[in-house]
Formats: sequence, structure tokens, C-alpha cells
Amino acid sequence: MAVAVGTPLVVAGCGWLAQGSGFLLLALATVVVLSVLTAAWVMCGAGPGAGVAVFGFAFLLFVGPALGDYVIADRGVRHEAVVGDVSTYRGKAGRKRPVCTVVLTGADRGRTVEIGDTGGCGKDFEPGRHVTLVEDPEGWLEPRLSSEAGGLAPTTMWTLAGLLTGMEACVLYGRLRRRRE
Repeated sequence: MAVAVGTPLVVAGCGWLAQGSGFLLLALATVVVLSVLTAAWVMCGAGPGAGVAVFGFAFLLFVGPALGDYVIADRGVRHEAVVGDVSTYRGKAGRKRPVCTVVLTGADRGRTVEIGDTGGCGKDFEPGRHVTLVEDPEGWLEPRLSSEAGGLAPTTMWTLAGLLTGMEACVLYGRLRRRRE
């Protein structure tokens, strides 16, 4: 029972932990999730355990960003802002990526925030454009523009449900098969 309930909870927790900025949190989440998936693999047997590990790792990749999307849409603080500057930098693949410097105009007038292309900054943005910035009140998640803070997409929710179902099916099959032996 601990494998069936504990594994998805630990994987989801590690997915959330990996959303934070910093290498130490990512390394901690990686070590914990690999340990838990390895233990689940051993407890379920070779075949079903491999399924648990594959479904669990895929679940980890989807659940962290999904939780981030849900949290930023649900409790994110919205600020009116103006795009102050748009610049580009070269990413790892050599492709130019836009970066927007957003200046808040409301209560936090004058504070600037850097937004990358994953946060909603686009190549077509120009200085002076009015935008809405969404920030996590605890500062755990990176700020985004309101166009990127729409919440959890239904396709992501169905993907997570399918991965969780597959992982639980492998756990149940593996534990029942080991019990018969």
C-alpha cells in the first residue's frame, strides 16, 4: 500500500520541488525521486517495476510544470505593467530568444522584472506595450505575463491522469504478482 500511495505523492512533491530556482533543490529532488522509483521497481519486480519507473519519470516531467501552472493561475498576484525594453540573447541551441524588461505601473511603480520567452515575452513585443504581470506571492515560481498564466490545460490534466493510471496499474500488477509467488 505504501508503494501505491507513497510513490505518486513523492514524485509529485519532487516535481514541485524541482520548480524552484537553484541547483541544490533540483539535485535533491532528483536523488529523492530516483531512490523512490528504484525502491518501487524492486518491490514490484523486474517487468512491472520498469513500468513504474518509466511512468513515474514521465509523471515527474509533467506534474511539476502542471502544479506551477495551477498555482500561478489560482493565487498569482496580478500587476499592471509596461514593457520597458526588449532584447535578445542566444540560447544553448544558438537560437535568439527574447527577453522583456517589464516596469510595474501600479502600487509597485518603478520596479522592473525580467521576463523570458517562457514567461510570455515575444519577438513582436515593443517598448511601451501595456501588459499584465502575474507573480507568485511566495516568489517560488518565475513571474509570467497574463497570457501565460491561464491555468492547467485540459490536455495536461488528461496526460497526468493517464500517466498516474499507468503507474498505479504497474504497481498493483507487480505487487499482486509478487504476492502470488
